[in-house]
Amino acid sequence: MQVCHLCLSTVDTHYFANLGKGFASSGLKVIWGTLYDSRSPSWMNQLDGTEYFSLGVRGRAHYPLAIARLAWFLRRKRVDILQTHLFDAGILGIIAARLARTPVVVLTRHHLDQVHLIGNRFHVWLDRWMAKQADHVVVLSNAVKNFMVSVDKIDAKKVEVIHQGFDFESLEATEKDRERIRNEFGLDSRFVIGCVGQLFETKGQKHLILALKELAKEIPEGHLLLVGGGDRKPLEDLARDLGLQNRITFAGYRKDIAACFSAMDMVVHPSLSEAFCQVLIEAMAVGKPLVSTDVGGAPEVITQGETGILVPPEDSMAIARAILDLYRLPERREQLARNAQSSVRKRFPVSLMVERQLSCYSRLLKDIPSQRS
Repeated sequence: MQVCHLCLSTVDTHYFANLGKGFASSGLKVIWGTLYDSRSPSWMNQLDGTEYFSLGVRGRAHYPLAIARLAWFLRRKRVDILQTHLFDAGILGIIAARLARTPVVVLTRHHLDQVHLIGNRFHVWLDRWMAKQADHVVVLSNAVKNFMVSVDKIDAKKVEVIHQGFDFESLEATEKDRERIRNEFGLDSRFVIGCVGQLFETKGQKHLILALKELAKEIPEGHLLLVGGGDRKPLEDLARDLGLQNRITFAGYRKDIAACFSAMDMVVHPSLSEAFCQVLIEAMAVGKPLVSTDVGGAPEVITQGETGILVPPEDSMAIARAILDLYRLPERREQLARNAQSSVRKRFPVSLMVERQLSCYSRLLKDIPSQRS
């Protein structure tokens, strides 16, 4: 079979690297493409025969040309399956694949209800249209499937859950990593509450900052380390208004995520909406006690009270109570961390993700006859 994956911006992520390496080890050579990024990712250098292309899009005004280029490419390469990732790539990919008469189009939905939360009616309609037009939909959690079936009214048989897999060797960190990060940000002997995620409204960092205000008296040495790119000004303004500017460090975007996690004494994920959330898996894999909002796929990853603590979203007081409870019980923190590390390493290996993805392809090609002339 000839498979092509198309993403909006970049495939230089752990998710795509793990998929790519897994496909290569199974003998499947995949074509990887993006709308924007002209650079092939470094992980491809390790794989023989892997192909990469960019449509060279410079803005939405160029989308019609990008669709024509993609349709020509799919037909020339005789692609059997096109799998798309992220919103715009889904739209362009579906249209181009139909023009090219590509036999199978798989839409990967990486979000839960974010389009409903921050989009308009047209965005919501497009999201539903893509799911209905695609031959199959792959999602990363049961929460996303349930949402698509109940809210978007997509046929449940069309939606398949394939949990993201992780290379746990890359998520190991040492005591030297911990010391390096803590020295870099001057954290010294502080009790570091960490949060990793893009600085965006739906990630809920403001509720964690509000919780920190409640914790200031109870945890005098408490400090918040925010890791992630994005617009930090609204959060900086909130911290300043609450008098917490000296208790918060904005670390920006980092690639050494495992090392950053190792520098934290506790991880909090205050998101308002999540499809699956790899941050939870990564924090647990490094061996950190975790407090997360009970949204999306979080309960599929965390067993309440055994591998982490789940709290309601947008509830800073609940976040503060959970943090304080674990702060006061260091032995419980350690037990949660051990349980979490063992759990995710058993349940989310790369091999299982790749195996299920390959099975999906074989089944779709068998069930859907070729549409090529």
